[in-house]
Amino acid sequence: MLRNFFVIAGRKIWRSKLFASLNVMGLSLGIVSFILIDLYVRYEKSFDEFRSPQVYRVAQYGYQNDLETGKSAQVVPAIAPAFKHDLPDIADAARLAHTGPFMADPVMQVGEKIFRESRIYYADSSFLEMFSYEMVAGSATTALALPNQVTLSQSAAIRYFGNEEPMGQTIVFHRGERGISTLKVTGVFKDVPANSHLHTDFLVSFKSLEFFESLTTDWGWGNFYTYVKLAPHAEAAVVEAKFPAFLKKYLTFLADDPANGYAMKLTLQPVQGIHLDSKLWGEIEPNGDRRTINFLAIIALFIMVIAWVNYINFSIAKSAENIKEISIRKISGSNLWQLIGQLMAESAMVNLLAILISVVILEITLPVLKSMLSLPEALALGQKEVWIILLLFVIGTLASGLYPAYAISSLKPLTVLKSKGSKLFNISLNRSLIIFQFTASMILMISTVTIYRQLDFMLHQHTGLDLEQTLIVKGPAIKDSTYHAHLDFFHHAIDRLPKVSTMAKASSIPGEEVHWGRGYSRASDPQKSIGANIVAVDENYFPLFHATFVAGANFSDSNIANQHTIVFNETAVRELGYANPSDIINETIIWHESGTVLVSKKVIGVVKDFNQTSFRNKVGPMVFALKKYLSAPWAGEYYMFKFPSVNIDESITDIKQVWEKVFTDNPFDYFFLDDYFFNQYKSDQRFGRVFALFSVLAMIIASLGLFGVSSYLILLRTKEIGVRKVLGSSSASVVQLLTRDFMWWVFIAFVLACPIAAYLMNQWLQEFAFKIPLSPWIFIAAGASCMTLALITVTWRSWRMANINPAEALKNE
Repeated sequence: MLRNFFVIAGRKIWRSKLFASLNVMGLSLGIVSFILIDLYVRYEKSFDEFRSPQVYRVAQYGYQNDLETGKSAQVVPAIAPAFKHDLPDIADAARLAHTGPFMADPVMQVGEKIFRESRIYYADSSFLEMFSYEMVAGSATTALALPNQVTLSQSAAIRYFGNEEPMGQTIVFHRGERGISTLKVTGVFKDVPANSHLHTDFLVSFKSLEFFESLTTDWGWGNFYTYVKLAPHAEAAVVEAKFPAFLKKYLTFLADDPANGYAMKLTLQPVQGIHLDSKLWGEIEPNGDRRTINFLAIIALFIMVIAWVNYINFSIAKSAENIKEISIRKISGSNLWQLIGQLMAESAMVNLLAILISVVILEITLPVLKSMLSLPEALALGQKEVWIILLLFVIGTLASGLYPAYAISSLKPLTVLKSKGSKLFNISLNRSLIIFQFTASMILMISTVTIYRQLDFMLHQHTGLDLEQTLIVKGPAIKDSTYHAHLDFFHHAIDRLPKVSTMAKASSIPGEEVHWGRGYSRASDPQKSIGANIVAVDENYFPLFHATFVAGANFSDSNIANQHTIVFNETAVRELGYANPSDIINETIIWHESGTVLVSKKVIGVVKDFNQTSFRNKVGPMVFALKKYLSAPWAGEYYMFKFPSVNIDESITDIKQVWEKVFTDNPFDYFFLDDYFFNQYKSDQRFGRVFALFSVLAMIIASLGLFGVSSYLILLRTKEIGVRKVLGSSSASVVQLLTRDFMWWVFIAFVLACPIAAYLMNQWLQEFAFKIPLSPWIFIAAGASCMTLALITVTWRSWRMANINPAEALKNE
């Protein structure tokens, strides 16, 4: 019996090659889309799953009069030892610090192998074990126990030592203005997986810091990451409830002076949730977004449901060809379950074909899609995908086969045999399914247009600075007592190059999050301060970027008083309470270097606000001071060069030749600023491409469904079309008649889609400080494109029917 079901199902599929092909195509596209999105979503949700769920990161929030003033992933270094001493629910606490707060652009050296490294961190001795590092050599418990010890990743070990045994070897650590230290290799760990919020190549023992002892009681330097591991039965909420009393114990100003309105809060972030849920200042690496991931998951579900709905529509559309066969079977004695079994066999066969084709498509296209959409290399088909595909087959067979099977087999045989083209089914469900398909498709299309317009806005909106044709070279990391003399010589040599128009220096560049900040206040009210980021510059910085001054002027090289002068941006001026930028010129401002060190500075200029980072972020208060008068070994160092668009390669070669003569042994690392700045939008662009691809696929699948239903409904009107043709109707008028109802369905879908898409896109745009308005033209353009595709789909089928011979249409009447 079962074999007979599948033999008959195979014959029917073979006889209806066009419909079967379209059916299988729709299901295959749906399955491929679902699996690809599921792969990406599960990858994003898998971050740090290989670490203990008892590990948390400590985050800090600041409030002024109940208004949030800051939120940071970094805290003060004294918290970790105090936690271990005061809170028994915390089994362990470990500090982690990037080299950024201590030095600029460190370099590691082994013999003649010299590399600038960006993944160097100082870590407490328990960090390796807490973070479940897999040690290839050395012990996780002792590898970072003593000063000047270092553990490194396998890839770093190969890069520096090749096939030699790295254990016990020494690495020269060039720390910029902090000098040189020699590190002993005491451990090698496996490379951190891609799905981690933290990637390290070098972990240097925390005790290697010269000021290690003082950090135990330092409650002011907030540039350290702190991770805690809770005791086995401890709960995060219970531990967090003890934080307010803990803070008041160590930060007495929180208890003694509540009238100032300042409050601080510490929270625990589950390490597994950092990648998708954390958007704090000072994140270790760029994070994902859970809202975006959930949005993609909904798209996957929509596409799969649309594909299954298509099968239902196709089955109903083809029912007119086999309805009488089923009625004869019923009269001949077949029971209901035999008829349903036959139709379910067809559903199973179509779904199986779709599964097999989708697997082939996935194997072929996954490497291409990973490259085209910049998806992680870690994405790959595995055992979980096999189970998901099997689940899709079972659900698809039942969901897409049960309704057509029940609807067709439940018809009364006499009604069917007497009918001559009349409607055998209530088409309201088909109509509803088509409206649902196009509503979902239009939501995706409107969202796609909105996302692309926002991306286009961010990529082409002027940042406030001229970033084009700007070459950035990272400053030398290997320095000695002759560094400043070499720097002057380098500057004069560059000035003599005819192809370089301007050179400038700065501690940070546009596109880089600034981690150097201080408090500032009016001289008349030093207790009321604002926090602002500091960028150390030279006199050429603002002219090189064509920055606009709204008040005052730039630094003057000839004025020795410049060592006591600063430039603010407009936001800093507003936050200090000045109504007009000109009001602050020549005013004395207090620079809060530390809790006890206050320095007077004079404001000589106010520069127009520009975007230091992505358009996702608001423009914050910024302070600019001359780099040559600041002692800040942690401050970055970048050299910026402007030159014409012609002979770019020659200009770079000329600069490199000068560099290699002056800064011997220092790597010449360069890049173009516009590429670096717009690299911030890499994840947004990937999301846009992924969203657009699957929106188009959803639209294609929905159109296939419309084709199926239109074919069925037009077939039911064969007699009417023949009569109209006999009475003189033109083919064009018949086409208009047949397409009118379908266009109404699509229009209803458009009306339903607009408010839903508007709500979803408004929510998405809240992520951006600078965003586009939701213009009506976005909805009109997306709706018009969907309606055009639907019109083409229906018109093709209608035109064929409108041109049939009336005699053929009426020959059975």
